Parts: sequence; structure tokens; C-alpha cells
Amino acid sequence: MLAKAPLLRIVIPFIAGIILAGILEINLVPAIILLATITCAIYTTRVLSRRNPLWALKSIPISGGMVMLLWICMGWFIGSIAKPERLNLQSINGETIIVRIDAVSAKNFSTAIEATILSCPEKRRTLPHKVPVAITIRANDYLLREGDLISFKADLRQIHSLGNPDEFDYAGYMYNKGFIYSQLLEAGSYDKIGTDNNIFTYSRRIQRHISNCIINSKMRPETQRFLCTILLGNSAYMEPETRSRFSQAGISHILALSGLHISIIAGIIFILLKPLCYIGLRKLRIIITIPIIIAYLFVTGMMPSATRSVIMMLFVLMANLMHRRNSSLNALLAAALFILAATPNSIYDVGFQLSFAAVLSILLFYDKFVTVSPRKKTLYYWVSSLTLTTVATLGTTIISAYYFHTIPVLSIISNMIILPALPFYLCFALFHTALLCMNIEIPEFSTILDFATSAIDWIASSISRLPFAAMTNVHISATVLLLFIILYIALALWIYNKKFRYAIASLAITLAIAVTCIIEYCMTPQSGIVIQNNFTSTPIICFDNGMCNVWCADTDIDLNQFCRNNAGFISRYNLTEITSIDTSYTGNTQFIDPPFAFLGGYRIAAISETAWRHLRAIPPIEIDYMVITSSYYGRITDLLDTFSPRKIVLSGAIYEDKMLELKKETDTLGIPVKFLRTDGAVFVTEH
Repeated sequence: MLAKAPLLRIVIPFIAGIILAGILEINLVPAIILLATITCAIYTTRVLSRRNPLWALKSIPISGGMVMLLWICMGWFIGSIAKPERLNLQSINGETIIVRIDAVSAKNFSTAIEATILSCPEKRRTLPHKVPVAITIRANDYLLREGDLISFKADLRQIHSLGNPDEFDYAGYMYNKGFIYSQLLEAGSYDKIGTDNNIFTYSRRIQRHISNCIINSKMRPETQRFLCTILLGNSAYMEPETRSRFSQAGISHILALSGLHISIIAGIIFILLKPLCYIGLRKLRIIITIPIIIAYLFVTGMMPSATRSVIMMLFVLMANLMHRRNSSLNALLAAALFILAATPNSIYDVGFQLSFAAVLSILLFYDKFVTVSPRKKTLYYWVSSLTLTTVATLGTTIISAYYFHTIPVLSIISNMIILPALPFYLCFALFHTALLCMNIEIPEFSTILDFATSAIDWIASSISRLPFAAMTNVHISATVLLLFIILYIALALWIYNKKFRYAIASLAITLAIAVTCIIEYCMTPQSGIVIQNNFTSTPIICFDNGMCNVWCADTDIDLNQFCRNNAGFISRYNLTEITSIDTSYTGNTQFIDPPFAFLGGYRIAAISETAWRHLRAIPPIEIDYMVITSSYYGRITDLLDTFSPRKIVLSGAIYEDKMLELKKETDTLGIPVKFLRTDGAVFVTEH
């Protein structure tokens, strides 16, 4: 395997260095000295080896180890440099700053902006570097465009996760995208002062223009959203319900602009340029394909997932152009090395992991399982298609289960139906979109695309509704994921080298995975209560042996949205029956009569009405947790004549000004206080 892919010796230690940079901080000066020392040691070893053949033979392991150490240090160094810059918020906040809009998208009642802080005119010394910031405007501003410069008073906040158990690590996700800070702007609290376009903003503007051409067409809204997603990589148009159906059917990968789409587009170009082969211009096909793929990347807004896929495709095409035999695997590793050197945090991106794992699986295992002769065209087509789908699916199953908590059991069937037709759909969709951009809409073409999109959605819906279509609530820990990756490597070595020790290693790793899963299951509590941190409400969750009740005293709960937001928690504790409680409820070990509840052996009062401050109880009612929600506008001391709490919990949905008042008040009470917004959720097991 190393003979076919010598870059493995570089890529693996380079990735290890990037991961190490995320764990340990590094001082750049000692890192540079270390890199220089290792480089000098390698050079000295090579010089001595030329003079003494015996020393050359003995120094091979030493040289190999130093080369690996060099690339670990390189990854560590580059990963450390790529970390987002931090600001002194005390000196920035309150001052007027100027930002450039890099990406903008309208939500239901707000506008999400990715921007770069360019300057702070009042305090220039506080901004030595351009710093990314995520901005949310509490209104839909459809006039803002990529490249616009806006100014406003800075009130930057560091991005934090909510602190709920097994939640999606939003802070880590934004950190890997380069964002540490965010700000919420009111409508009209900013001024547009000019434009500052670059290649990225021009690219996003072209993407927006093409999206508008599709949205303004006469196609059905479902078709418009589908085309904007699969052609332009703009996932903001796709509805969560549609994404869920495709995920359970195992074809959600067609919704993300990835290597599959780039490969299909390259294949379409190759077919169109087939006549060049008949006149001896085979290389010209590749030479023409390369700039077309780059141009397609530009019009799709240069999305990170599309950029990675195009880079991988360019390396493969260049390998074929230079007639490098057996170089596809090495080209993939070269593409990965190039991407990680430019954007080291891509190693944490699920899109990069899935696309790299899928292509790697195909390159490693496809040829090993296709034994049918190409002369039997029909049989070869179906066997090769089934093998291609199977190895790509198996290569990405564990990663998908880790991030999305779902294993689509029937994904091979759905992919066998959809993938053969997808190239024709994309080809026709691209042609129709090009006509739309020229203000030409042929009604018959729109009707055909409406029918084809409905057919794809019907197939996904039908398969997702089948019994055992998908295994949901799958929980894969980071330890188990790592063991599966090691098992994957051991199996690949066994298939290629046919050595017994790799088979034994595979069995040992499989046993370790089983033992780890059993230990994790035994250590996971089967019942407990959670008072969640949320920006808009205060959900209180009580779960017991797979059953889960969700009670929210201050607002109504959208159960589907709750399940999507808490997929990790639901899968971790294997919650199969989830119920939203709006009024009173009595169960075996649970009792809810707002504002009182007896859950998991704890007495809870969720105060959502100001009227409670006028009541008195002699003696006060003893409770374990008194939860102050955003609907309560009185003082806490007014409640102490009615309740005697062991601990006070302040909801994360309380407005900041009110929160500051409550914090000052709780400092004088002598009662333990839990601030959900800063401390995270309250999670306790049953008495």
C-alpha cells in the first residue's frame, strides 16, 4: 500500500500534528527552532549516509522517524497559525467598527451574516489582524450583498455552546470555521458605507444571482429549493423535513455539493468532448475540463465543500494528464495534504471526512470485489454499480452515525435507484439553469424538472417509510469512532497483504469495540431530569427507561424541532417515546401540575406567572429547584414567602438586562443559584 501511496508517510503525521495543535498550545518561536533542528538533523544524516553505506543502512529507521517527526511539527505549526485571532473585547466593545460582508442569507425573521472586521477607526491598535465575526440582524434585510461594508457599535460576544448534555458543539463548529465572536444587531443599528469586493464576494454574488434566477422561475417551490441545494451548494434553501427523509433513505449526500456532483459534471464534460479522442487529442479533454470545473466552482460561491471536491478532482485529473500509473490514491492524499495545509481545520469538518472516506473506500476496495469481466457489459454494469455504492456507503456509515445518529439500512437500494439517474438530472438541470440565467424559460423544461424532482422525493419518502429503512437513535462515542477507524485500516492491510497478524488485529479491535460499547451502556444512567439552557424557552426533561416527557412552562414546544436539536441526547439515552406535556400529567413516578412538578424524586417549581409573587404560604413550600423563566417579571424575594427552594435556577431565555437585576438580587439571598446561560443545563439523576 505504501508503494502505491508514498504520501501516506506524510499525510498521517501531518494530520496528527494538526490534531495535536488543537489540543496543546504552542509558542511559535520554539516551534520554528524545533523545525529547523529536525531539518538539519535529517540533512546531516543524509550526508553521512552517502559516505558510509553501512551507516546508510542503519540510519533508514532513524531518517524515517525524523521525517515523520518533521511532518508532525509542520502540522502542529500550521494548525497553530490557523487558529482564529482573539480580541480584547473590553477595548473594542462600545467603539464603532467596520466589517465586510462575506456571506449573507435570510432566515424566517432574521438575516445571518458572515463578516470580517476590517478596522476600528477609534482604536486601530486593537485590531492587528482581520477577524471574522458572525452577525445576526433581527430583521430581513434583502438589500445587503456580499462585499458591502457596514459600520456599527461593537458589542461582540464570544460564541458559546448552550451547555446541554450531548448537544451539538456549536462553539466548536464555529471555531473550526474561524469564528470566535458574534453580535446581534437590531434593524437600523448599522450603516452601509461602501463596498470592498474580492474574488470570494464576487463568487458569492454570482451564486446569489443564479439562485434568484431559479427562485423567480415558474417551477414549483420544491423544485426551486432542490436545484439551489444540489447545483449551488446553498443548503439554506432545503427544508429540515426533506433533509430528514433523504437522510433516512440514505441519499442525503446528493443534497450536498460534493465530490459526487463534481465527478458527474466532469464525466458529462468528458462525454461531450469524446470526439477529441478520435483525432488523437485525449489530453485536450482533460485540459479543457480543468478550467470548466474551476469556473463551476466560482459560480457556486466557492463553498468549502465544493472547493475541497474540486481540489481532489484536479489532482486526479492532473495525475491522469501526466500518465501516472496507480496514482489515484496518491492523488487523493496529495489533495488532502493541499487542503489541510491551506485550511487545517477542515480535518474537523464532517463534509471533508465523509467525502474523503467515500473516495478512499472506493479506491481501496472497489477493484478487490469486482471480478466480473467488462466484456459482459450488462452484468458488469450492475455488479460494478452495486459494489461502488456498497463500499462508499460502508466507508462512511460510522462517520454518519457519529454525527447524525442514523444508519440508513436500505441506503444501498435507494442509491442503486437514484444514482444512475442523477447524471441525467444534473445535466438537464444545468442546461435549464443556464437558460434561466439568460432570461429564457421553456415551460416544458420546467415541467420535466418538476416531475423528476417529485419522483426523486417520492422515492426517498417511500424508502424512508419502509420498515427497518433506517436505524435511528444510534449513539457512537468518539472512542468507538476511533476504534472503527483503526479497524478500517487493519482490514485494508489484511486485504492487501494477506498476513495473518492483520486478521488477528482486526478481531482484537472488533472485540475492543464490543467491550467499549458494553461499558458505555452500563455507565449511562437510564433515568434523570434535565433543565435545559435555551435562548427562547426553558424545557424541563424527565426520562426513564426510554420514555421522555418534555415540559415547558413559559412557551409551547415544537416536538419535531426539539428532537432535531437534541438528537445526540435522544440517541445517547435511547429515548424511543417522547411526549410534550402542556398541562397536568400524572405518571408512575412523575407528577406535573403547573407550576409544580415531582420528577425523578425532585420537587420543582417553574415560575412563569408574576401572580405568584402576591401569594403566601405558611410555612413556605419546600422545593428542590425553583426555576425562574423568562415569563416572570417580578423579584425573587417576592417568591420566598411562598417557596423555600434549595437551589434557584435562572433560565437562559431571560433578557440580559433582567438577568443582571436577578444576579444582583441573588447575591444577597444566600441560596445556591444556577445560571443556565453561563453554567449550562442542570442534569441530575433520580434520587
